[in-house]
Amino acid sequence: MISQFIGQTEAAILRFSISLLKEIELKIKRKQIISQQQAMKYAKRKIDLFVKQMHLRRALTVVYQSELYIYVSKKLTDIFEQYRVLKCV
Repeated sequence: MISQFIGQTEAAILRFSISLLKEIELKIKRKQIISQQQAMKYAKRKIDLFVKQMHLRRALTVVYQSELYIYVSKKLTDIFEQYRVLKCV
């Protein structure tokens, strides 16, 4: 339904970001991820792999990576507060 209003690529990116956030939240609940740094590193790795497998031009790859990272990191902040995830200083 969303893909009727936006392109297939953007719809795939939205689906990916939502599933990544749910996956990280589940890993936090199960204590598989115990720190904010660990969650951010995991998210960055998954984002990099996702964008690379899309086979886009280099400029688009960089833009999508940075936008996904910004979106996911902002949403993860709420999850970190909700579950009181450790913050390494």
